[in-house]
Amino acid sequence: MQFSVIKTLPFKNIPNQLIYHPEGSCYYKMFDRNNGKVLGFMEAGPISLNGNNLFYIDKLFIFQKRMHFGTKFLDFAVNLSNKQGCNGKLMLKASNTAFDPHNPPHIFYRKYGFTCSDKKMLKKIDKYIKMKKQLDYKNTPSVFMYFPEEKKSQNPILQKLKEILNI
Repeated sequence: MQFSVIKTLPFKNIPNQLIYHPEGSCYYKMFDRNNGKVLGFMEAGPISLNGNNLFYIDKLFIFQKRMHFGTKFLDFAVNLSNKQGCNGKLMLKASNTAFDPHNPPHIFYRKYGFTCSDKKMLKKIDKYIKMKKQLDYKNTPSVFMYFPEEKKSQNPILQKLKEILNI
């Protein structure tokens, strides 16, 4: 009598961070798969601005900085944006006072690929990135930023935002 050896397939890589989203809410929590600790949270959802669909991130907070959890949340948001008919377009307000006023997130968002309509502020952010310095929260205003950076000469979403904010 012969027996055949049964082989099991190897497990696919399970990420070390898992994101939980209660159905019907706009709240997302990232957990460490190994110890169950909450790593951060995001409040976000699709919006329509001048007939254009965007995925608006209202809040993004990470408890441990410089561990790539914020980047993973933004990657997740781009994926959600695509799934929800927003074509990967994100928008948020980089705030100098939210959560961590001594560490404004403008540089983080710019390095990810966000841009803003305030060209002066954009030059300042790029300058600080080049010098590898952190922005001074006292002289860094909150700005709306969007992703991906539009290559067109006139972004209709940005134009409508300018109209709404009277810029």
